[in-house]
Amino acid sequence: MTIKVSVIGGTALVFDPCDCAVLRKEHGIAGVLSGTLPSAPQQSLLLGIPLRLCVEEVLYLYEREAVEFVSPLVPDTSAKSRDDSFFQTPDAAESAALPDQEHVLAQYVSGQRRDLDELYRTYCIFKTVKENGHFTLPGLRFGGKFVSYPGDPLLYHSHLIINTKDFYSDRLDLAQLVKGGRLATGTKKTWLLAGEKGPGPRKKTALQLLNRETRTVCFSVEWAGFG
Repeated sequence: MTIKVSVIGGTALVFDPCDCAVLRKEHGIAGVLSGTLPSAPQQSLLLGIPLRLCVEEVLYLYEREAVEFVSPLVPDTSAKSRDDSFFQTPDAAESAALPDQEHVLAQYVSGQRRDLDELYRTYCIFKTVKENGHFTLPGLRFGGKFVSYPGDPLLYHSHLIINTKDFYSDRLDLAQLVKGGRLATGTKKTWLLAGEKGPGPRKKTALQLLNRETRTVCFSVEWAGFG
């Protein structure tokens, strides 16, 4: 089943609840619910669709031909009810004329305003973790790029705090290494530092990020007898 994704304002969104369920069950992608109620737009406790995907998740799905970019949903301004007609899907004619997929992907990636080499590193570790059956979610609150779960986040606690590093251009900050290891161990996790096995060619286009052969090396840090 192909997941339909709308790119709106540089953000990849999934509006169909069935697609959200397929993402979770078949692809191991939880995403982040970001929709709120039209009658209470300021509340942030009970969020629903649309489901927001990060760029690594979009690349992962695109590489597996599991995603299809479609025209964004449009507000139904003619409807009087705000509850059941807040969004209206495109009609059959509009759905048949899909936008150029590679062009949409290139625009979406360039809209992230991220260095492509850095994005390639994060995507490689994301893909490596996914291929080992883990779920990933944003790791900002734990000081990482991702947090990794051995299964569905509704059933498991996270096991890994993941950060990426350019081992060949940047110096390894030992203070950061110590702080990352202590933080992860104190929260009953492992700090994972990941990078490329060797310096590769620079990435200049979005499609160059898609490569089934990952070149990722990982180092885990734990503090014994701490926490």
